[in-house]
This record gives sequence, C-alpha cells and structure tokens, in this order.
Amino acid sequence: MYAIISTFSKTFDEVGLVYFVPTFLEWDIKAGMIVEIPLKDQIEIWVVLKVWNKEELWLEIDESKIKALISIKNDFLFLKNYRLELLPFISSHYFTPIHNSACLFFPKNLREKIEKGKLKITSSQPSPLEEKELAQNPPSTLKEQGGLALAKREYSGVEEVRGWGPKPLSPSQQKAYDEIIKSDKNKILLHGITWSGKTEIYIHLIKDYLDKWKQTLLLIPEIILTNQLADRLKQVFWEDIIVLNSSVSEAKKTNYWLDIESGNAKLIIWTRSALFYPYNNLWLIIVDEEHDNSYISDSSPRYNGIEVAEKITELNWNKLLLWSWTPSVKSMYRALKGEYKLVNLFEKYT
Repeated sequence: MYAIISTFSKTFDEVGLVYFVPTFLEWDIKAGMIVEIPLKDQIEIWVVLKVWNKEELWLEIDESKIKALISIKNDFLFLKNYRLELLPFISSHYFTPIHNSACLFFPKNLREKIEKGKLKITSSQPSPLEEKELAQNPPSTLKEQGGLALAKREYSGVEEVRGWGPKPLSPSQQKAYDEIIKSDKNKILLHGITWSGKTEIYIHLIKDYLDKWKQTLLLIPEIILTNQLADRLKQVFWEDIIVLNSSVSEAKKTNYWLDIESGNAKLIIWTRSALFYPYNNLWLIIVDEEHDNSYISDSSPRYNGIEVAEKITELNWNKLLLWSWTPSVKSMYRALKGEYKLVNLFEKYT
C-alpha cells in the first residue's frame, strides 16, 4: 500500500510525494490524516492526500527507492469530503506546487500546533449520538459528494427570530427570493441596483439554512465592508456568527477552524481565504460584490476566489449566490448562456 502525501514546507513536487505504508499502519491510515515521514535526514509531518493499493497506483515507481511512513501523527481527518479534491485542484489549475495549496487549508498557528503535538483534537468520526441523529434525519437531498450534518445545535422546534429579526421583503425582493429558492440550478447570479435591499434577501436565505442546522459562508471583498454588513447580521444571528478580519490573531483563527469543522459555527463572514476552512455542513455560499478584484489573489499561491467557490459548489452541491450591481463580464456571459440562473432586482427597497 502507498500514500501520496503533501508537505507544508517548500519542495519541488507538483502532485505530492509517494511513500510506502507499513503493514502495521494499513488498517488505520486514511486520506486527510497527518503522518510523520522521513525526508532527507529529518522527520517531518505531512498530510495524506490519497491512499493506494499497489495495483491501483498510477505512477511508475522504483520500489527500492520508496521510503516508508514512520507513524500516524494524529488520527483526526484534517481533510475530508470535497476538500480532498479541492486541494490538488488548486495546485493543478493554478500551476502551483502542492505545498502552496496545502498551506491555504492549514492556518499557520494550526500547523505549528500539529507539529508540536499541542493540538487537542481527536478522531473526527461522528459520535454515537451524532450517528443516531443522522440516521433519523438523513441528508437525502444531498448529492453523494455532499457533507453530512454534524452540527450540534439546540433547537426547540419553535420558529423564533433572534435579535431584531429580518425585515419583511418587498414584492420585488420576495420575487427574487422565490426565484433563488426554487431554482433548479445551484449557481445563481443576483443582478441588482444599489439600495435594492439585497442584505434582507441574504438574511432570509441564511435563516432558512440555519433553521435546518446548515452552514453558510458569506464572502466579502474587503475587510472594511464587514462592519456595516456584520452589524446588521449580528442583529439577527448573534449566537451563530463568526466574523473574521485582519485583527483576528493566528491562535484565534485556529479556534475558529475547529469551531467551523465541528459545526458549532453556522454563519461565517470573511474574505476569500475563508473558502479553505473545513466546512462539513456547508449548504450556501454568498459572494457579495462578485465583480471586485480583491477576490483574486495576487500573491503565491495565486487563485481566483470566484472560481474556487464554483469548484466547491461542483464538489459539494451547495448553492452558490453571486451578487453585484455591475456583474463581471464572465459572470454575466455565463448567466446569459444558462450556466447560472439570472435573477434581477431593479427596484429600490423602501
């Protein structure tokens, strides 16, 4: 048995390195785990991308030159579901070494804690209680690639609104909302004028998903925009919201990483880097001001946040909502071709 592994340090590999899996690890090793490997004269920790039987291995290898894994550093699945395919996609699609892609998925402080063995985290397999809940409420509407609902949320069954609650939708807003909800396409472009009240549509959509224990990711183009938008959302979703910005410490990012992975965080607001956090129950991605150039990373690894959101949607089968009052040429072209559902909102909200 062999494993293809990605490092966190600089190497010249494009798709990962191949290591032999010793017999005593064959029953325990899984893709997404962190393992210890020998590299030159050092022992390093890397993440497993793929596990292959010998007959399945697609690479021509010289077995005499293949080194063996040393041990499993942590049996927690740091990569799973769609993220196992998203990581190598970033590397191949944007022509960047695999370690550059891996570092996007692991915040710096998280990597340091893993390396030092200070991360208090155990196997990510569902508990007996979670398995019972999943058996009673199977995610039947998800495609096979979709994530499982592992969120632990106390819910009384009463339709209650937190904080100030959502405002009533105008007829034009209600029409746009209905088109989004009922669309048979999971990629939607909402084209609206300024002051059309798109935030209230966001709120109604987010509430629909939160009431069903589902996660929502709201991407914004610049950190400064979080203040006004986040304040309005906190008025409604104060207990379920995480707002990440430049003032958040690296240690806090690790805590948020764990909150998102566990499902405790239901609504996440951040810029493009939030795309790489470990959502297990993500059903809605909203991209505000999708035409903004800040969704494109101009430092290594370079990537287009809109394209990454689309790839996640293809792998995870969540709903993707792009909004802009001046859509990018590419997005409008795809909407006119029918690849996106085009929803118009041209009436000001009063």
